[in-house]
Amino acid sequence: MAGLVALSWIDLHTRRLPRQIIYGTAAVGIPLLVVAALVERAPERLWMMLLGAGISLALMGVVYWASRGGMGDGDVRLAPLLGAYLGWLNPGLAPVGLFFGFACGAVVGVALLVARRGNRKTAIPFGPFLALGTVLAIFFGQQYIDFLLVR
Repeated sequence: MAGLVALSWIDLHTRRLPRQIIYGTAAVGIPLLVVAALVERAPERLWMMLLGAGISLALMGVVYWASRGGMGDGDVRLAPLLGAYLGWLNPGLAPVGLFFGFACGAVVGVALLVARRGNRKTAIPFGPFLALGTVLAIFFGQQYIDFLLVR
């Protein structure tokens, strides 16, 4: 969480997601997830974590490629870290976290347009929305998945 707060703060002020913080957060967080999986005697969580990271990287890679420079590569670097954490809980939460992040970003983008504080070309730091989407997915993602599957 400390890494997400730091990255969000920096991205809001500089529109950058420093590699050092992303990789440092991963260097501390991923081994802790591995230890937690071993302590819980749930080695399947290791595969779930890798799957979540892969799903997030693949989805953000497609968005990055399709945006043709509209999205920064820091967002793509951050996605697998967030996907690993969500995947550790449930790999299905990885795309939900991204969806929640994009939805929150869209709400803010529309609000800026309505308030005439920006236009379609206004650059909005996306890292904080990825972080928010991840936190929302941790707390509400499974209920969202269950809601979709019941329909």
